[in-house]
Amino acid sequence: MRPLGVAVVLLVAPAAAAQDVPLSQLLIDGEHWTKLDGPWNHLSRAEVAVATAGGTTEYSWKAGELFLHARQLPNGVRAPYAPLRVPSGGQPKVTELAADLDGRIYAATPVGVQVFDPTGRLCGVVAPPVYGAGVELVWFADDRLVVVVNGTRYARRVRTRGAN
Repeated sequence: MRPLGVAVVLLVAPAAAAQDVPLSQLLIDGEHWTKLDGPWNHLSRAEVAVATAGGTTEYSWKAGELFLHARQLPNGVRAPYAPLRVPSGGQPKVTELAADLDGRIYAATPVGVQVFDPTGRLCGVVAPPVYGAGVELVWFADDRLVVVVNGTRYARRVRTRGAN
């Protein structure tokens, strides 16, 4: 194989491996949400954004939009990327975004943590730790996905790590 071909394979391999991954491959059997000590305050924002590992792509959401959007950094055009699940009779809302090392995007929403592969397909929705409550924040702490629900932090181990 030529050096250029090897370079292309190495660059797209993480994104290709992250595609079509159901949540069952990210979540660990027997792991559940664990409540963490201390309250956590959250300020609502009209726009949220996150960059992938390596900082090549930025994903964002603005109030009222039905899609997450993506743009290549530094000067790409913002374009629809992933359609959001919206609660029955509700409005679309994303309060925070996180990215993992494999290019998947995690959106904190009223229905839970929506997980999208690098192509924008929904891998699934991780149910919030409190039934009927939306997820306010989401981020990674090593191999743990951390969320804030009703001002309380919860974490669970997953089979990936955060991009940042």
